[in-house]
Amino acid sequence: MNIDIPAGVRTFSRVETFQIKTILKKITGTFEKWAYEEIKLPYFEYLDVHRKGLDEEIIGRSFKIVDRNTGEILCLRADFTAQIARYFSSLKKKDLPKRYYYTGNIFRYVQPKGENLWERLQTGIELIGSSRLEADAEIIAVASQSLKDVGIEKFQIDINNTKIFGILRDHLEIDSDSEYRKFMEFIKKREIFNLKKFISEKKAEKEIAEFVVNVPKFQGGIELIETLLKKYPFLTEALSQLKSIYEILKDYGLSEKVMFDIGEPKEFSYYTGIVFEIFVEDFPKPVGQGGRYDSLISKYDGSVPATGFAFDVLNIWEYMKEKDLITEKNYKDYFIIDLTPDKKNAYRIGKILREKGYKTGRDIIDRPLKDSIRFAFENRYRKVIVIGLDSSEKEIYIYSTEKEFKKESIDQFIKKIVPKGAKYT
Repeated sequence: MNIDIPAGVRTFSRVETFQIKTILKKITGTFEKWAYEEIKLPYFEYLDVHRKGLDEEIIGRSFKIVDRNTGEILCLRADFTAQIARYFSSLKKKDLPKRYYYTGNIFRYVQPKGENLWERLQTGIELIGSSRLEADAEIIAVASQSLKDVGIEKFQIDINNTKIFGILRDHLEIDSDSEYRKFMEFIKKREIFNLKKFISEKKAEKEIAEFVVNVPKFQGGIELIETLLKKYPFLTEALSQLKSIYEILKDYGLSEKVMFDIGEPKEFSYYTGIVFEIFVEDFPKPVGQGGRYDSLISKYDGSVPATGFAFDVLNIWEYMKEKDLITEKNYKDYFIIDLTPDKKNAYRIGKILREKGYKTGRDIIDRPLKDSIRFAFENRYRKVIVIGLDSSEKEIYIYSTEKEFKKESIDQFIKKIVPKGAKYT
């Protein structure tokens, strides 16, 4: 019998699950401190609705099924931002701003090799209703604080502005979407030879041609933006926005984290302004990305500006595991072994401990006592309670290791139990 799972998915162990859950709890706790509220979204969407907000390339990689009720084609969630745009558009009352956060999997097909998974665990935020740069800066600030709160200090925020490419498209008179995609692919892959050939065929003006050929090289700090502003006045509006958001991020104390990477266009066509990716030191994959998408909601209903970002949670987890930044262990408090026939004391003590907030398990397998005690400590229980070890059922043995224990009456033990985490003076 085949009990394997598909190549594009994976199972996470108890320890791994606890680690990921701990990371998520800290990140979403940061979101909530900034007044973002959680929203739960369905796994399934109508394909035609999802298609309105997403590139054909993403739609092509989505997992599709048939709705048995209507016969329409559904797809598993391929992107949260498009889904939230659809949800927001469905609201009758659209009081602004809206601050949402979400956690869950997106599903896209990739060639299942190595660590390529069909499920990508994300958590992120969306700020709907403001076109101001301070909204973009808030999104970046929340992302930065979230990383700091999980113990990641060495990260870099690569910022760009998609308006630069819109301006280039207009000046180069690129009419068709297919031609524009080809042009952007040359930039993304930093293919300078193909960029030279492309602008030669377009007979571009010298200033524009010079900028395009050098786009893949434009990486640096605020000095780069100031230089480009002086040299390429046709990009003044887009570059000025980059300079302005840098000034706001300086007020947040994040200026040293900011880099500008003009030659890095982003994955989604719905971005309309400031975009960014977050990288951590000595780790090859981005841990987060986001940006402004002022035209996305209009594809469903209304025209409302918005911005947001998402973390790739598994990338954060892999990095933290690699750098030994996950210090929390999934400890449980008590493991109760009752050797008496009726087990009443085990039920009683367990009930009281759980009511006081202690994680408490009970042995329900017949085996030698020493094996049960070993099992408890190997499975991260802090203490083991043994009932009925001698002739008295009113006394218990409390093990702190496999060999160290103390003897105490049940009544005395129960009187000493206080709520977990309580502070007394």
